[in-house]
Amino acid sequence: MKAITRPLLACLLLGVVGCHEPGATAAALKSTYEDFETKARWSETAAVAQLIVPERRDAFLAARSRDGSDLSITDIELVNVQQSEDGEHATVTSKWRWLRMPSTSEQSAESKAIWVARGGQWLLESMQGGPYPDLAPHK
Repeated sequence: MKAITRPLLACLLLGVVGCHEPGATAAALKSTYEDFETKARWSETAAVAQLIVPERRDAFLAARSRDGSDLSITDIELVNVQQSEDGEHATVTSKWRWLRMPSTSEQSAESKAIWVARGGQWLLESMQGGPYPDLAPHK
C-alpha cells in the first residue's frame, strides 16, 4: 500500500460519525479494512472469507479454489470511504492491481465495496470491480 494511503484511510474513517451498532465503529471499519487488504494481498483466502458476510463465504471460497492460485494481487490503494447516516453501511472505493497467471499483464480496476455492520463487526457484503467478480452485487 502506498505511504499516503494509510494516513488517508485514517482521516477518512476516523472522520466518519459513530455507528449505530455497538462495536461497529469507524475505528473498527478502519481496522477491518486494513486486515482485509493485507489478507487479500497475501492470498490468505480462508482469512479473507471470514471478513465476508456468511451467506457469500462458500461462493467466495469455491471461486478461489478454482482460480485462487492463479491470482496475485500487486497493489490496493484506498480512494474513498463513505459511511451511511445510520452507521450500518459503508462504501469503500479502492484501486486494485493484480495478475492472473499465466498472463504477465497486470490488470487494474477501481472497486466499490459495500461493508455492513453486523453483530458489532464490519463484514464485506459485495464488491463491484476488482479481482473478485464473484463478489459483485446480486441483481
